[in-house]
Amino acid sequence: MSHKTRRDIVHPVVTLEIPAAWFSDPVDGDRHRLFYGSILSALSELHVLVDPVRLPRGAETAPRPKGQGTISFHSYGSGDGDILRCKESYIPPYYSMDSMGYACFSHLAMHPECYREAIESQDGATARSFVQRLAQELKQANRSKYTQPEHGRNDARGYVFVPLQVGNDTVAKGAWLRTQEALETIVTAARARGQEVVIKRHPRCRGRGVSRLLAELSGMPGVSMSDGSVLSLISGADLVVGANSGVLFEALVQGKPVISHGASDFGLATQQVRSCAELAAAVAAPSPPDGEWRDRFLFWYLTRYCVRADDVAAIRDKLEAFLDGLGTPTAPGRQARRRYVRALYRHSLINRLKRRFF
Repeated sequence: MSHKTRRDIVHPVVTLEIPAAWFSDPVDGDRHRLFYGSILSALSELHVLVDPVRLPRGAETAPRPKGQGTISFHSYGSGDGDILRCKESYIPPYYSMDSMGYACFSHLAMHPECYREAIESQDGATARSFVQRLAQELKQANRSKYTQPEHGRNDARGYVFVPLQVGNDTVAKGAWLRTQEALETIVTAARARGQEVVIKRHPRCRGRGVSRLLAELSGMPGVSMSDGSVLSLISGADLVVGANSGVLFEALVQGKPVISHGASDFGLATQQVRSCAELAAAVAAPSPPDGEWRDRFLFWYLTRYCVRADDVAAIRDKLEAFLDGLGTPTAPGRQARRRYVRALYRHSLINRLKRRFF
């Protein structure tokens, strides 16, 4: 009877993109490092070797190697089955692991009907309890993806809350309406039914065009700007409207009806509109999905579609399913690896220049 030696054993090899720039982020670097520690633990349990590649910022659309297994970070593209794309989700410490990417670029956003049966199968009572606990936890801790100002007194109620996004954010490509036409439509429709509109600019937005637009709108009756905590602003709102901002997801968790005029991976839980006419009609008479469906979706999204950064077992299950579709992946050859790394840095440079000057 023959016995395999260590040299005879063939271990699968995956390329693992290392987002070093994200690791040093003072806001969420610790969480990214925790997630990657869990990935490495899971790969070790699966006896998978790692070929690490340093990932620069801005390489979202760079081509990845074909035919080899790649665990990518903060990228989007074709879902050929040989790439698993990871990104932090809207609620810390959850991460998505999707074949096509994140947010509006994900397989979930592109093919939502593929997931409807799985969402419907979630237990309603369990989902409701999970979402209620999460909503209370986030509200009490004033916890959001970005650091929020302290909860201030917010006596206003019954308004339409509009959280804005950074104009050069990649997910802005998923918006179906331009910011100006959407805001003007929302304000007009809300005023027609006697509602005020509260707008919050994204804390990282520096666009001059946005500044001019908000200055014009702030001079209109029934329109106000706020820099308060999004959780306080969500709490006082009757309705939350936006393109595909993560704040819309937070509003869903807090049980608010949401109208979205952009593609997203949580669109199934919102009332989606694709034209100004549809947006005006939706603000005038909102008809979002019912609360039970919303809770089932949120529970499924966070506990089945996403993984917690510290949940090694759940991450291992995602990786194992990914690897099962690959056979025995190997690392790219030397020349292919060089082309891969050059493409990452070329795309990074081009995208950073675009965001700076355009």
